[in-house]
Amino acid sequence: MEESHEELLNLYDAAGVLVAARPRREAKASGLAVGAVNILLANATAEVLLQRRPVDKENGGLWDKLVGGHVGAGEGFDQTAVREAGEELFDDPATPRIRLAATDEEYQDLVAGTGASGGVVFRRAGLRLGLRDVRLVPGGGVRTVLYHVAIYRGRTDLPLEAFRPQPSEITELRYFGPLEVDRMLVQGALSPNMAFLWLTEGQALLEGAPLPPR
Repeated sequence: MEESHEELLNLYDAAGVLVAARPRREAKASGLAVGAVNILLANATAEVLLQRRPVDKENGGLWDKLVGGHVGAGEGFDQTAVREAGEELFDDPATPRIRLAATDEEYQDLVAGTGASGGVVFRRAGLRLGLRDVRLVPGGGVRTVLYHVAIYRGRTDLPLEAFRPQPSEITELRYFGPLEVDRMLVQGALSPNMAFLWLTEGQALLEGAPLPPR
């Protein structure tokens, strides 16, 4: 997302209570936590789907979590996750190919059906409060922003050609095996945010990729 887009972003206190909505630049410089969503996906063979950031964006050229975005004014975390996934993966915020499961049982039912083969299925894994996000900015330099982040893990078995990634946000999509992601982390090929997510959420993502026995 470009910093010139001055949409209103939600701001939260330390306990996660919504307190205000401010223009993007003001929100990020406010010292309050900005709301954000991060979505991690793997396929049935535990390959992780990542996106490469455009070179003119923050963390440009690095591999990142599949979907990320800010919680806009009037939205909740779950609503933002569905919208951002549709926009970034299919260039359509209202696509029916994005399914957010409310419970573990619903998630299993969707994956056991045609959800993962026909689109993207995910569920919320948790809400992390007060994360200090460190980003490389175009042209050099580092930016830090305080976030409350809703993290989602899920499944897709779509081939790469089935996606229609948003050109302004994604240069490339690719599936990687776990050892490949490990190497990318130690070699500095992952964005700082994705490195954190891989260390804290990677094992649960991989264990949840195959459908558990019912």
